[in-house]
Amino acid sequence: MITRILYQEEKEAYSRVVTHPVQTWEWGEFQELEGHKVYRLGIFDQQKIISGYTLSFHQIPHTNFSIGTILRGPKIDKDMIENVGKIAKGENAIFVKIEPDEIEKIYDNKNQLLKNKSIVLNYPALVTSPKVAFYPHSFIVDLKKSENELLSDMSPKTRYNIKLANRHGVTISHSTKDEDFEIYLKMLFDTTRRQGFYLHSENYHRRQWSILKKTTIPEIFLATYQNQTLAAFMVFKLKDRLFYPYGASLDIHREVMAPTLLMWEVIKYGQSLGLKSFDMWGCLGPDAHAGLPGFGFHRFKQGFGGNLVQFIGTYDLVINPRYYKIYNLVDKYRWKLLRLKASIFR
Repeated sequence: MITRILYQEEKEAYSRVVTHPVQTWEWGEFQELEGHKVYRLGIFDQQKIISGYTLSFHQIPHTNFSIGTILRGPKIDKDMIENVGKIAKGENAIFVKIEPDEIEKIYDNKNQLLKNKSIVLNYPALVTSPKVAFYPHSFIVDLKKSENELLSDMSPKTRYNIKLANRHGVTISHSTKDEDFEIYLKMLFDTTRRQGFYLHSENYHRRQWSILKKTTIPEIFLATYQNQTLAAFMVFKLKDRLFYPYGASLDIHREVMAPTLLMWEVIKYGQSLGLKSFDMWGCLGPDAHAGLPGFGFHRFKQGFGGNLVQFIGTYDLVINPRYYKIYNLVDKYRWKLLRLKASIFR
């Protein structure tokens, strides 16, 4: 087998082997719009591409250094380490953050461990990262189950809230219209300001939409009550998988449970397309409890009865050890400042 950088003409072949939205060719185009350097690598067996991944480099402002990332790509192996290391040195990268789309542990809805895959990553210069890009855990709903089975897996409160939303007359729509995206985007930033957490800029989300809307990946779902949109989700679909990366809701009419019905309709939509799984994109771990930041989102997703999964983790391939230590120290205080700023301007 050989690994090499792909050409534009190989887009279709690459698209056939990737299984996560942030590894698609189009996501790479979005990253290029953000000013990042993107490499798409294909792994070939007798001239046939069997796997691939996108490696992007983010320039550190006011320096000649960069940071590489491979997010939700294939499993880490010796071939990846060698090829990525060579490219990273050429890009003067301090390190490359690698976060495989590989599940290590699966829990049932009572947090009992069902599966534990023993994974050993023993490569020079590969260290456990002090900072994750994606949540290390997520809930995954099995869309191959029947509607009755899915309802049975839910918490009683979630089932009740779905019925309540229906009784109140909450309606659900979905589309890829720009006007629905604008409703979603405004609500997303209203939610961000209200809850005081950090989010990419509006331009970031607009550029992302401008690329992805040309594909079959994104869909905007809206929940409306008395002619007012109360909740909005962006949903991604790729191959046989459905994803829930972003969601927002207003802080009014909470009694009609619009977000709960909206999520249920998303699940049924995935079923109607014949998709196999629904990845809710992130949650807390099996020891989640009230009082932890993000527990409200965790509990909401948990109510839909998916299995809690733990990915194998986030690793940094260190290219420049000296500057790696300096970078992590500076980045730690940078994020403290961003969180403080977000909380001040709530």
